[in-house]
Amino acid sequence: MSKKVNIYLIRHGETYLNRYKRMQGWSDSPLTEEGKVVAVATGQKLADTQFAYVYTSDSGRTLETAEIILKENRHHVPTIKRTKAFRETFFGGFEGEYSQVALKQIAEAGGIESFDELRRKLTVPEVADLIKKADPYGHAESFDEQWTRIQGGLEEVVNLDCEDGANILIVSHGNTIRNILSQMCEEADPSAEIRNASVTILEYSDEKYGMVCFNQ
Repeated sequence: MSKKVNIYLIRHGETYLNRYKRMQGWSDSPLTEEGKVVAVATGQKLADTQFAYVYTSDSGRTLETAEIILKENRHHVPTIKRTKAFRETFFGGFEGEYSQVALKQIAEAGGIESFDELRRKLTVPEVADLIKKADPYGHAESFDEQWTRIQGGLEEVVNLDCEDGANILIVSHGNTIRNILSQMCEEADPSAEIRNASVTILEYSDEKYGMVCFNQ
């Protein structure tokens, strides 16, 4: 039997581009004061959880969130590893656009009235590929492009040298977390909004992922 690993997936705290309702993938912005407050609350909730390893994407907002969370931790804090693997989706020409405008264009490209309806009707890979199709520049990531890098990061994480039952923290992004859940956990709701600084825990054992909690 392989060892068990608990993977804590946390979305970054609210940023200024979140607040202004702008598309934010590879583009970046700092946490708002509210974003910092919520990250502190998440850190306090996890203060007694010892993490063997900590990962973030290479975006400033995930590093800022992780540092705030770990400041509340009562255990030895490992060095944070930043990696492109857990970046947010690249939205191409939609980066920085008002979300309402961009999501309407994407839904229309799929012949569906609203993006919420689109997310309910299509799979996560289908939505990703539609975003790429709708991008006027064609630079947005396809699902395969996203998943190749994310999967590489996950494979590194589950093969780390750690004790059975170790906890590993990954501070990442809403769509990246959604991609992971869509491919690894059948019980996940792909249409659910991943809240800022929310905690989702996956248990990896015997080469399978199971959900412990979602969006808490």
